[in-house]
Amino acid sequence: MMGPDRMRERLEAGEVAYGVLIPWPNADLVEAAGVSGFDYVFIDAEHGALDRKVCVEMVRAASWAGMASLIRVPYSDIRGAYAYLDMGAHGLIFPHITSEADARSATRVCLFPPEGSRGASSSSRAARYGTKSKAEEYYRSSNKAVWVVPVIEDVEGVDALEEILAVPGIQTFFVGPGDLALSRLTSGNANPPPVDKLVDQAIATGVRLGKYVAAPAATPAIARTLVEKGVRVVVIGATALFTGACRAYLDAVPGPSAMAKP
Repeated sequence: MMGPDRMRERLEAGEVAYGVLIPWPNADLVEAAGVSGFDYVFIDAEHGALDRKVCVEMVRAASWAGMASLIRVPYSDIRGAYAYLDMGAHGLIFPHITSEADARSATRVCLFPPEGSRGASSSSRAARYGTKSKAEEYYRSSNKAVWVVPVIEDVEGVDALEEILAVPGIQTFFVGPGDLALSRLTSGNANPPPVDKLVDQAIATGVRLGKYVAAPAATPAIARTLVEKGVRVVVIGATALFTGACRAYLDAVPGPSAMAKP
């Protein structure tokens, strides 16, 4: 696996790992987040306008800044998703995992045989271009280090979470409250449960099963509440950080009235 994994270091030390979700094709932004102190970058190739060439540059920037890199793959790109790992990403985030079968498919893509079906790539960037170890050693070490991260963002996923988390190779998962809120409306339930209840149920299940629970927090106050509930991997969107800073600045600077002539 390429580069340091600051996220794993935090978690294994019993601490909380903080990351930033970046949907924009900008390696400099990744690097700036890393040197500012974030532990990992959530590279959003599902919703962001990010092709694979852009992703590898963002992964490279994260590595230089000492942070871990996780890539959320396009929803229909699971079979070829291991190419993102060949770039040197520490793990993959899989949207809309709703069953044990989904989780096993995601895990197989990320692991080399015999544990999975990932294609051989012993001269990839992740393998240091084949200069640091024999192929068999790289495959073994990669299988131990890779993060396979399902996103639980459907009512069906919450209901099947225990089975999903029992799949070997899954150590953490994201709770996605945005899509979960929408999923409630299409579940056929005339009285859908509150989304907060579903989120809390998913968090409690993950904590009980000894998994690292991940969730988004748009503010420090939300982050504190999540950590109190047992969340150990927190993410904030770069969009929220940027627009929040923009609004705070514009609210604080002199307005048009300050320029009025006496």
